[in-house]
Amino acid sequence: MDKAEKVLQQMLDAGVQPDNITYNSLINGYSSLGMWKESVRTFKDMSNCGLTPCVISCNSFMHALCKRGRIQEAKDIFDSMVKNRLKPDVTSYAVLLHGYATLGCFADVGNIFDLMESNGITPDHHVFNILINAFARRGMMDKAILIFEDMRKKGVNPNVCTYTTLISAYCRMGRLSDALEKFNHMVDVGVPPGSPVY
Repeated sequence: MDKAEKVLQQMLDAGVQPDNITYNSLINGYSSLGMWKESVRTFKDMSNCGLTPCVISCNSFMHALCKRGRIQEAKDIFDSMVKNRLKPDVTSYAVLLHGYATLGCFADVGNIFDLMESNGITPDHHVFNILINAFARRGMMDKAILIFEDMRKKGVNPNVCTYTTLISAYCRMGRLSDALEKFNHMVDVGVPPGSPVY
């Protein structure tokens, strides 16, 4: 990132105004490295120059904020996307869902999920796995199973991550017969056991 900043400064010194691509690259770079302060600064610099970040940059920035527990600021970025007529994608919603779920704000989780569906965004594996993991980690297995069933009804086939989350939660609770049932179901539907990729 030091080299990227040096190039940016050379552009500015030469009187070349950075464009969306330049700022988006910096925001994505800082966010992926967990350099949230730099992401914030660059995001503000971009806005101050009258440029609008793209959806990918907003998602990266929101993710960096959520990792720091700054979920309200991430939600503000989400709202600014809508205000600027950028259409949040499934990743935008997933970032917020994960942020709220991590904090245990399940009312907000429900609101974001409902908003996503009302805006015609189809939940994917990642979204469903975030929800199932959030409820299962807190022992809310009835809710986790309802989401699991909803996932299947919507045509999104559970993957190894989905099953592993449920199996692990049942094991932690001492519900070994339920864990074995989910393991057998996973094998029966052709999902090979293995290390999940979250």
